[in-house]
Amino acid sequence: MATAPAHWKRAALTEKLTAYDDQDTDFDAVYDDLAARGWLTEAYGVLTLTEQGQAGRVRAHDRNAKVHARMREGVDDAAYAATIDGLRRMVANLGGSGDLPG
Repeated sequence: MATAPAHWKRAALTEKLTAYDDQDTDFDAVYDDLAARGWLTEAYGVLTLTEQGQAGRVRAHDRNAKVHARMREGVDDAAYAATIDGLRRMVANLGGSGDLPG
């Protein structure tokens, strides 16, 4: 799963991530922390994953795929979709947004 490093402007990446954030995350602090750990570099306002950061991203992706596959064991697509629809309705009933970010 080798791919070229991803590049983002801070504002564009923050805008993309904000749709998934319900904790008022300080994304600038997150980027600074990732840079301090050697996972991210920034030059001319562009954030780039380092080789170490890319390896971490791949590990996280692989772990997430394994968890998702385990969660879906024995659950067909129709049952999964019905479950998600039911959960969205429950969230909406409690005043939350049942829409998932796209």
